Amino acid sequence: MEAGGLPLELWRMILAYLHLPDLGRCSLVCRAWYELILSLDSTRWRQLCLGCTECRHPNWPNQPDVEPESWREAFKQHYLASKTWTKNALDLESSVCFSLFRRRRERRTLSVGPGHEFDSLSSALAMASLYDRIMLFPGVYEEQGEIILKVPVEIVGHGKLGEVALLASIDQHCSTTRLCNLVFMPAWFSPIMYKTTSGHVQFDNCNFENGHIQVHGPGTCQVKFCTFKNTHVFLHNVPLCVLENCEFVGSENNSVTVEGHPSADKNWAYKYLLGLIKSSPPLLPPEDSDFLMSLDLESRDQAWSPRTCDIVIEGSQSPTSPAASSPKPGSKAGSQEAEVGSDGERVAQTSDSSDGGLSPSGEEEDEDQLTYRLSYQVQGPRPVLGGSFLGPPLPGASIQLPSCLVLNSLQQELQKDKEAMALVNSVQGCLIRKCLFRDGKGGVLVCSYGQAKMEGNIFRHLTYAVRCIHNSKIVMLRNDIYRCRASGIFLRLEGGGLIAGNNIYHNAEAGVDIRKKSNPLILCNQIHHGLRSGIVVLGNGKGIIRNNQIFSNKEAGIYILYHGNPIVRYLCH
Repeated sequence: MEAGGLPLELWRMILAYLHLPDLGRCSLVCRAWYELILSLDSTRWRQLCLGCTECRHPNWPNQPDVEPESWREAFKQHYLASKTWTKNALDLESSVCFSLFRRRRERRTLSVGPGHEFDSLSSALAMASLYDRIMLFPGVYEEQGEIILKVPVEIVGHGKLGEVALLASIDQHCSTTRLCNLVFMPAWFSPIMYKTTSGHVQFDNCNFENGHIQVHGPGTCQVKFCTFKNTHVFLHNVPLCVLENCEFVGSENNSVTVEGHPSADKNWAYKYLLGLIKSSPPLLPPEDSDFLMSLDLESRDQAWSPRTCDIVIEGSQSPTSPAASSPKPGSKAGSQEAEVGSDGERVAQTSDSSDGGLSPSGEEEDEDQLTYRLSYQVQGPRPVLGGSFLGPPLPGASIQLPSCLVLNSLQQELQKDKEAMALVNSVQGCLIRKCLFRDGKGGVLVCSYGQAKMEGNIFRHLTYAVRCIHNSKIVMLRNDIYRCRASGIFLRLEGGGLIAGNNIYHNAEAGVDIRKKSNPLILCNQIHHGLRSGIVVLGNGKGIIRNNQIFSNKEAGIYILYHGNPIVRYLCH
């Protein structure tokens, strides 16, 4: 490049003093300058990204020590996302034709705080016009009555996060608004901190403490870099809401509730949110490596160590079962179960073994139950062709299952399964991405025909991570779920969807619990080191369990009981 003989290092030092608009102008000079601006990724772009008070580290809260692939791209994505709330500005103009000849009105900034133009948020809102910015200076602002937002505004806290606290109950009646760099607390008269029923709301870099947020369809919301402490987010019939890079801590109930079928009536923001999601870098890489390679060495050694791995099937007696033809003398019907071991002998068990205790009080249990345990010794990994296991073993049979199947990657499975690929590409209801749920009762509850998609999240130290009930649908991709005090993922009452590529481990109950006609597709997951079974299917639960690695669980890898009827294929224990 023609740079007056200056070395590139000096040019980079000079350009490092430029602000964002100037960097953009310089990149338009020529291709050489464009490439030079791009080369500032680890210096100036990193400074701009970390120095922005409206955002946090791109990988917060799950991996704050891991740098993004490109600081410039991360800053660009946040900048574009922060402008979503203004996308309908032209729609508010009375005439597109006249707007071309009309001088654009400059946005005003209204200052609120001691010694400034206004002393309260409500007084500033009374004087605000379309798309004005209301700047709250450091302090605590307590509103004595409900605030109703009638015009689109942007409310921003000045200074560092935590210096501006807002104790208020806000009801949004306008088409759009944005709130940034604020600490929200409930007012004395209502636990609801924010509510919208039709408009779009955008939260950036905010903290919410001890209250509720409600969004009702066709309303939408976009939330990024926010912390929720003992706060419940309730989404009812929402067509699309995005929760990204957020932290949920210490919930007394579930942190997020997605209820009701996504509304067919969509507001103006729906198409922009959809476009923003599609333009974001995918969490699913083009080629999945073998999941086993991602395990640490200790887990890998335990995965291949000699032990007994089993699928336990507990069901009613049938003509093919041993006890159907000749029950043992003196045995009471329903008082014991039978186990078929590798030596072909049946061993009496008590009826409350393994995950039988997981059955809810409302479940009807058969009087006569049998347990079939399929045992084998792991000899080491070797390529084999796998099939399906759909029924109990023959009487006296000793079944040797393969030690390890050559499992397809998640990408390969999705390419073969068009239905699964459609679920991955679908976005309806709520998208929760790269969030952290920790140290509380529940993570996400999806109910009453609700739909939610969860990607790249961490659920830890909760009572449960995700519950999907009442004809709802979930799509879970590449989440980490561990150390839950009950089951990790719980589906019942015809819940369904796709659970793929997740790492589920060290949970007190089953990693995945399927009940009451639920029918999910469980694909390419690691489910290991659970304190009980890996997957439990009961109470007419169904599902397709395919290409999963289920190993080192304290009890059965897959436990099927009380009329559970899943299809199990290609397991690697």
